[in-house]
Amino acid sequence: MSAPAAILGPVPKITAVAGDITEQRVDAIVNAANAAMRGGGGVDGAIHRVGGPAILRDCVHRFPDGLATGDAGWTTAGDLPARWVIHTVGPNYNAGQRDRSLLESCYRRALDVADEIGARTVAFPLISSGIFGWPSWDAIEAAVETIAGAETRVEEVRLVTLDSEMHRDVLAALAEWTPLRILQGVRFLHQHGYHRLRVLPGLSPSGMSWRIAITNADNLNHDWDDPRVIDRGSALRYTTGQRAAFAGGEVTVASTPEAVGELILNALPETTANEDDPDYVSWFAELVDLCELSKSLPVAYADLFDASGGWKLGSGARYPLPPDPPSVTPRRPE
Repeated sequence: MSAPAAILGPVPKITAVAGDITEQRVDAIVNAANAAMRGGGGVDGAIHRVGGPAILRDCVHRFPDGLATGDAGWTTAGDLPARWVIHTVGPNYNAGQRDRSLLESCYRRALDVADEIGARTVAFPLISSGIFGWPSWDAIEAAVETIAGAETRVEEVRLVTLDSEMHRDVLAALAEWTPLRILQGVRFLHQHGYHRLRVLPGLSPSGMSWRIAITNADNLNHDWDDPRVIDRGSALRYTTGQRAAFAGGEVTVASTPEAVGELILNALPETTANEDDPDYVSWFAELVDLCELSKSLPVAYADLFDASGGWKLGSGARYPLPPDPPSVTPRRPE
């Protein structure tokens, strides 16, 4: 997981859809085409078959020399329920085209074309993941990350898969961003004066789930060997076992820090903007910056975890953090 380039920018709503892309009632569907632009197998063949000969005629007219790998262009949608088909040529992994930037370019260029034609709802297949053989886990990650980082006026993107296992994997990939978005939501609130808001992140006894409690500074026990929430009922809690469900809403890669911050304030109505602890706010902002760069989550407690050394990043504690301010977790007495 890598952080998108424009975390605070507008992000289209990204949803996972189990179904047939030719049945999507959206402004535009994306076709995983081949370079010749004359139809083919897989998604390409299905779109031409259902859409009828008008799509092929438009392909011949608009793309007499075909289309380069990583590029995109549009045609009519023929008999499809969509208004347009956006064709993009993904890299053929099986033929040795393994430059991930080409796969990412497919999503960026398709969204560029969507903006050109005024499409606001777009349905994508997982480009290159079929007969072109791109590993499915990386195809999903490339799709989610690139769409989330794109500057576009598209309002909704559907990632459509026929395979139920692939659909579950897309859902998991979208939820994988939830912990980072939660941390970014807290940082957003800090930037708007809610300095007393605190987090306590850790791992479940099995080490399989990451957990976080969000609460007021006065509701934390700061002992070095026992960092914990005093009144659990007064804290907002999340575990990765909940996937995208958070604070009565849903947080995914498409959620903005502002939207997450609103969920937090709704769940913790007693929280006020005090602007009285800039040291903690500065430290926490650096923490979130490191999470984004290292693709890891902070850990303040876990089984066999030595809290005297401060918080760590990653389940293996591979990334040491700067010294914590006294209001986070005091050190073991000398």
